[in-house]
Amino acid sequence: MFLVKLSYVNGRSQIRIKISDPSARYYETFLPYFKKKLRFVVNKIWHFILEAKDLTPATTKTIHTKVEKVKNAFRIRIRSSDTEPAWLPEAAELTIKSTISQNPEDLYLEAIKKDPTNQHAYEGLSRLYLQNKNYAEAIEIYEYLIKLDPTKDIYLSNLGLAYYSNGDYQKAVAAYEKALNINNKVGTRWINLALCFQALEEYAKAVKALTHALDLDNMNINYLSLLAEFYLKLDNSVRAEEVFERILAIDPTNKPAREKLMRLKI
Repeated sequence: MFLVKLSYVNGRSQIRIKISDPSARYYETFLPYFKKKLRFVVNKIWHFILEAKDLTPATTKTIHTKVEKVKNAFRIRIRSSDTEPAWLPEAAELTIKSTISQNPEDLYLEAIKKDPTNQHAYEGLSRLYLQNKNYAEAIEIYEYLIKLDPTKDIYLSNLGLAYYSNGDYQKAVAAYEKALNINNKVGTRWINLALCFQALEEYAKAVKALTHALDLDNMNINYLSLLAEFYLKLDNSVRAEEVFERILAIDPTNKPAREKLMRLKI
């Protein structure tokens, strides 16, 4: 599907943009010039106020709002820190400029058309397909990127997400295990692997994956709650009780853990 879209872009005619003569830029009166300068100053002051309040303009929130939907698609977000690659790079980072009629997909396809080896464009396009739930196309591109660089664990991790979202849990397990073989210090990847095993109803393997996540973050109540649920699936009430007690030792006000522990002790 991705290749069909790329061939479509290759077949489109080039768009030429006529640059106006710089000498034609002048102001017939002082009033338009003063208005433009005033708008510029007001805009700067507005942005300064927003930054002082730790806010951002509404126009900059749009893309991040969409990205959050992708991060939460798997219940546990894939990106665990700001050091990992961004999910959806700003279109301005591309070497081409957008027009009114172009959408982000067109921008990435145009970048690939100009340079078929543009790995950055492939990365952005694959993340865009994940955002738009075009999982089959995302899988196709991530498999291509992995061929280019099989040591990049983020490709394998995102491929696992795409497979999971597409309902192919066994392939998702394989992708996450390869990612963890390269970098096993990302706790959320162990959680995602556990969720893959949960989907396959392989709870013993899910418990093992969760144990690795807790080795990296042993005070995480969400991880512990999930572990307790897996033990209950395995009919291991003794271990489940131990985990609920660990949760209450960390957070004595945790009502769900207290109620479940009381039911187990009855």
